[in-house]
Amino acid sequence: MLKPMAETPISYEVGDRLKIGGYFCTVKFIGAIKSWPSVEAYGVEWDDPNRGKNSGTVDGIHYFDVDRPNSGSFLKESKIKTLGVRRINFYEALLETYGSSSNGMRSLSIGSKKIESLGFEKLDAKNKNLKKLRKITLRDSDIATLFQDQNELDIIVRECTSVNDLDLSLNLFTNVSSLCQFVEPLKSLQTLDISQNKLSSGWNDLRRYDLSHITKLRLSSCDLSGGHIGKLLKNFNALKMLDLSYNKLTYEGIQNLMAGVTPTFEELNITGNNLESFPELLAHMALKDLNISNNNISNTLPIAIHSIETLDLSENHLKVRSRIDDLNIAFPSLKNIRLNGNDLKSNGSSADIEDQATFYEVLARFDHVMVLNGSICDIKIRKEAEMYFISKVLNSELDYDISLPRWSRLIESYDIDTNTISLNKIKERRQSLVLKIKVRSVEGSDSDLELSILPSFTVRYVKSIICRKLKLDILEVKLAHENSKGMLNEITHNFCPVSDFSVVEGDIIHVHAASK
Repeated sequence: MLKPMAETPISYEVGDRLKIGGYFCTVKFIGAIKSWPSVEAYGVEWDDPNRGKNSGTVDGIHYFDVDRPNSGSFLKESKIKTLGVRRINFYEALLETYGSSSNGMRSLSIGSKKIESLGFEKLDAKNKNLKKLRKITLRDSDIATLFQDQNELDIIVRECTSVNDLDLSLNLFTNVSSLCQFVEPLKSLQTLDISQNKLSSGWNDLRRYDLSHITKLRLSSCDLSGGHIGKLLKNFNALKMLDLSYNKLTYEGIQNLMAGVTPTFEELNITGNNLESFPELLAHMALKDLNISNNNISNTLPIAIHSIETLDLSENHLKVRSRIDDLNIAFPSLKNIRLNGNDLKSNGSSADIEDQATFYEVLARFDHVMVLNGSICDIKIRKEAEMYFISKVLNSELDYDISLPRWSRLIESYDIDTNTISLNKIKERRQSLVLKIKVRSVEGSDSDLELSILPSFTVRYVKSIICRKLKLDILEVKLAHENSKGMLNEITHNFCPVSDFSVVEGDIIHVHAASK
């Protein structure tokens, strides 16, 4: 039977992590200050710098340093106690979450109505039998110590024998050596999340541990440098997935990091590290999935990485459309890519066909991509995009380098002889891909609005384009189609393509207020 360990009084030390009033901070100073000579004062640096009032200096005296200006504060010990600061160990948190009884929850009430709750006995039995737990989630549980002594660690290992997924993110422990010592005997453990913990101590005591059973490791937002991670990965030496997002990595740090570890990763996340270029050593790994979003990348790699199939490059600094062609060369096996948040300009792109045209053009520039910015494309959409792209290039409406291998493959796949194709044939192909229509507002403008659309656009998407241009509310308008014979029919079914309503070149779309 599990029994909670006896409570041990905790005295705070410099370097300890605290959660005060729901906000995380690090203790940087303990002692008397000039303003409060008779009380114990705590100088803390807040994770959220907006809560700070100074940089460790008050009344002209400097007491502690901070990483970010004005992120520090001084608090009286009595204030900290009033706000109910908690620092517990892993075992206590484990019992709170998975070992407590639900006797007080046998009946629930909503207002004056009483509801009988069922199944709590089975839930209690399952939670109390920790040996059967395969996933443990103790995120934000005030864990400051993973274990107090070897006896407690032995108990944890015995009770958590089946756990293969452990979430310890957003807690208060700081010692990396204790972390490795804690994880080493948990041989069933495969996935470990220690994101949003500040691993600031124990690096000098970090000996070699056998952590080869861990295959997935999340270290997001841990304030780690490349040097720290390099030391850590000598212990986690069989990882398939590694999340290093929002740390303090640099290009040089990643280069050194990858050079010093066995390249076992298949999935790597290095988003949010202010990188300005792709680390070239990525080419020597067997990566299949790379997330390098939210960085400052403006160019692609000069060498090809054949293994990567999924790439997230969103929110970077790619500025010109030709960078897409560079990406297709650098990542020839890509099937899934995110590029949103990059201002990919093209001098020759048409503004008439709105966002879908850009989507088609970007999709067609890649050899194998079937998922673009999260949108899944089928073969029909991909072929339509490629045909649209070919027609734009043949009509000189796009600035595209036709010496690229991608162009040769496109022309060959559609059996197009660019030396003999006539202007009329080009126009015929173009005609089937883009429809030029007129939009006539019943209540409003004096002249018709000319609009170019694709037959595959849904009614709702066409309606959104029209409403955006005419500054109308999409929920308050209806569309009607006037064909070449002057017949008028209401366009319904928002998620059908406009081609279902026989809209062809030159037709008129009428816009009128929806009846309420």
